[in-house]
Amino acid sequence: MTTEDTPVVVARGAGPATPRRAAAAAFLGSVVEYYDLVAYGTAAALVFNTLFFRDVSPSVALVLSFATFASGYVVRPLGGLLFGWIGDRHGRRTAVMLTIVVMGAATVLIGLLPTYAAIGWVAPVLLVVLRVLQGLAVGGELGGAVLIAVEHAPERRRGFYGSFSTAGAQAGTVLATVVFAILTATLSEEAFAAWGWRVPFLASAVIVLVGVLIRYGLDETPDFERARTQERTRTPIRTAVTAHPGAILGIVAVMAGMMSIWYLLTVYSLSYATTEVGIARPTILWVVTAATFLVVVMNPVWGALSDRIGRTTLLSAGLVVEGVLLVVYFVALRSGSVAFIFVSLLAVAGIGHACVNGIFPAFVAEALPPEVRYTAGSLGMQLAALIAGFAPLVAVALEGSTFGVWTTCGLALLLCLAGATAAHLLVRAHTPETAVAPAAA
Repeated sequence: MTTEDTPVVVARGAGPATPRRAAAAAFLGSVVEYYDLVAYGTAAALVFNTLFFRDVSPSVALVLSFATFASGYVVRPLGGLLFGWIGDRHGRRTAVMLTIVVMGAATVLIGLLPTYAAIGWVAPVLLVVLRVLQGLAVGGELGGAVLIAVEHAPERRRGFYGSFSTAGAQAGTVLATVVFAILTATLSEEAFAAWGWRVPFLASAVIVLVGVLIRYGLDETPDFERARTQERTRTPIRTAVTAHPGAILGIVAVMAGMMSIWYLLTVYSLSYATTEVGIARPTILWVVTAATFLVVVMNPVWGALSDRIGRTTLLSAGLVVEGVLLVVYFVALRSGSVAFIFVSLLAVAGIGHACVNGIFPAFVAEALPPEVRYTAGSLGMQLAALIAGFAPLVAVALEGSTFGVWTTCGLALLLCLAGATAAHLLVRAHTPETAVAPAAA
């Protein structure tokens, strides 16, 4: 690849507002994608076990329900490679438009899906198929949203602007959880199981339309426009794997712990709190909602701080803190005190998770060259998501072990320690052979 004498190409329509427009598009598009994702995860924890898995014990039905949740994570690396290739070859904007349409269609169809009582074993099969389509779309979404925000940002504010891409994911989580909390609080259990659970999935159609309109007017990123003028690789997948294996493995290690803990908090702990501790379903949903909203607020704070003091050490500290505070949260759950649960979850979300979540978009983007950034970054993120996607399933399986939930907490902490170490040893900031002018602020 040639980088000498590369002219600076400014994205169409670039101007003083471009970073803000790009951050808004990344934020709102991620809201759509992760609303759909979390709606599925919440339904899997609350009702899918009884609606789609009959003729088995309740514990087996719950494991099967979480297994369908995990199935979407199996294909997320494939989605990362597919949409990463599209994003590196044909543009970030094209890729993220496709991810949002595929995700929205799959989610609406889940809302229309007949249950086991209506069509038997065909129901869970179709559920898995639609979940796989969700997984493919989300596999390409995170990497694309990150690059839209970071690559449009001024060089010295990439942490701040990049943080909005992941804040959107948390905002989608808030929205989905609020919808479920309202429905479970206002409907009887019979009504919720009969039709109420479908409302969040069908409502996704409106949210998807908004997301498509927002992203349709987005310009291509300056980094991709510059890459157009270079002798680009025609095989970004092979180049990513062969030229940047250390960065990819480092990204996997950094993100696996953070993602695993988040799914333990927002998916597994819903089931654990209601079935093992006896906390009312609406109560724990509102607690999770408040903690997730705090992540949305704190993401830009941590991202901006990383612009000032550096990313690697701050991100590593956030991982360790998140792993330790997860243990505190489960101590609080075991106590049954709603106040203790609330405060501990706010701590793990706002101090630990938001720190890592707000920093990693710029951290990942700066570790890779633009021509393979979407592919390599998405592959690393989604391999981490593959590990994390099984966290609720592993947690359920370990409930009957000698140490029960503490085994799950210990494994999550080990993942965080591995990520903190990898951030220092495996991931290095990419330095272009020829410096180019930063994008317009």
